[in-house]
Amino acid sequence: MRAALKTLTYFDYAVVAHLKVEPEQEDFVDSLDLVFSELRNSARPGFEHAFSIVVRDATVGFFVLREGAALPEWAPPEVVTLHTLCIDRAYQGNGYGKTAIGLAARWISTNRPSINSLMLGVNVRNVTARAVYLKSGFRDTGATHYGPSGTQSILEHNIGRGG
Repeated sequence: MRAALKTLTYFDYAVVAHLKVEPEQEDFVDSLDLVFSELRNSARPGFEHAFSIVVRDATVGFFVLREGAALPEWAPPEVVTLHTLCIDRAYQGNGYGKTAIGLAARWISTNRPSINSLMLGVNVRNVTARAVYLKSGFRDTGATHYGPSGTQSILEHNIGRGG
């Protein structure tokens, strides 16, 4: 399974428009229509980075990294945060979520070498995603934040040299 990141702009919605999650996950992932609308209208475009996850010639997933002025209110200033990690339901269960997290950490390590931490909020009811994140090197900080879909646990992944 050789996966790669492809940098996207807010013009690239069509690249990921086909991605679908399982119905029980829909409450926890923002629609890609909404995400790309927010990217198009962002006051902080230099601080939000959208990526597709590509395996061979197939786009299997998507996520956004935020930093600096685009960080959510719960994040400390010296981190990058992960948002809207979405693996298409046809590709779930194959390790692409864990691979995407590794690729994100590598991108941060290469492009933001002063950043040592990747953080995210995961809904406390989203047991599947939480398990993937914990298996991928995240740890629960014990902090919570109330988000649009309810209470979120704040998780952190320490980024070492080389991702």
